[in-house]
Amino acid sequence: MRTAVEVVVIAAVAALTLRRGVLLAAALVPRLPLPGSPVLPSVTVLVAARNEGAVAERLLASLSKLDYPADRLSFVLVCDGCTDGTAAAFRAWAVRRPDVWVMERAAHQGKAAALNEGLALAGGEIVVVLDADLQPRPDFIRKLVPTFADEHVAAAAGYTRPANADDNVVTRYAAVTSWVAQLVTSAGKDRLGLNPPTFGAAAYRRCAIEAIGGFPVVSAGVDVAASRGLTRQGWRTRFVPAAVAENTVVSDVGDYWRQHIRWARGGFGTSAQKRSRFRGTASQRIESWAAAVGYGDRLVFLVAAAGAIAGALPWWLPILYLAAPGVEILAAALKAGVRRGLPRVLLATLLLFAADLMASLSAVAVHAARRPHRWHSPRPRPASAESNR
Repeated sequence: MRTAVEVVVIAAVAALTLRRGVLLAAALVPRLPLPGSPVLPSVTVLVAARNEGAVAERLLASLSKLDYPADRLSFVLVCDGCTDGTAAAFRAWAVRRPDVWVMERAAHQGKAAALNEGLALAGGEIVVVLDADLQPRPDFIRKLVPTFADEHVAAAAGYTRPANADDNVVTRYAAVTSWVAQLVTSAGKDRLGLNPPTFGAAAYRRCAIEAIGGFPVVSAGVDVAASRGLTRQGWRTRFVPAAVAENTVVSDVGDYWRQHIRWARGGFGTSAQKRSRFRGTASQRIESWAAAVGYGDRLVFLVAAAGAIAGALPWWLPILYLAAPGVEILAAALKAGVRRGLPRVLLATLLLFAADLMASLSAVAVHAARRPHRWHSPRPRPASAESNR
């Protein structure tokens, strides 16, 4: 007869496997066409940046190429206590355009605070929030706005496509996690009406964000916290893979480690944020609980593997856990268009999965110890920033 612990571990692995299978099946169902609207809404692009001088010019060049009516488009660029050349780049770009507002915050107070100050200046019905290290394609906004023809939709996430996926082992693994999170998990949630989270490239209905009190003030994972807040209030969120923003993923193990810990802690933090009455559907509530586990599901694998090694649990349990993500990875890579490079992607996954597990354990330990969140940029600091130190 199995102990209570064994039963719990078996049930956890079974539940995680079932969830992955359902989301994968839903992600493979052809996407329904989005409704159209003869009237394009007014849009404000909002960027909150913290010492992004190394990528600011690249972002601004992409913003200049956005294909959207000029009289319906404006920009709010917020410098959150920048000490490098970010503010100068923003100001130089704004001089050439009448529809740009640049805010310079003297002290760094975090992404949520910066976004909320920018939100107060945003005049558009739709607010498109972009991380400063992204490059939205020219049709990015046009691909997102049709979702808002549905009055129940509060947010729509675009696809942050790993632009340097095949650079090295680390970028391949970072790309894999991105593909699975978006092209399988978010796509499956969207198809099932389970409200996929927004990430670094997303559009929000301004009145909906204002109705939940603005972007939630959390240490990390502001976009995910905003998605959960909107879901709790009964709004829909969508994932639009056709709306593409190019993303340069991390390229060395140290940056991946820090990013992974930050994201994992962000999930823990948003799951503990202030609760309000849940107005979404029962299935959305269940998925919200499952998503709150985040990277913590790696701990289930570690317990299952340890139990199998000790002879307390059957070996098929950790094997079952690994089988489901393996199928997800294969499907996600194929959906991302990877063909000839697939063996390299799979090899990178095998090589770095152990680091992924250790980072998850470290995130739990750091979060339990209530260590402060520290901001870190994975990009080299530009020369202008060094001169300000």
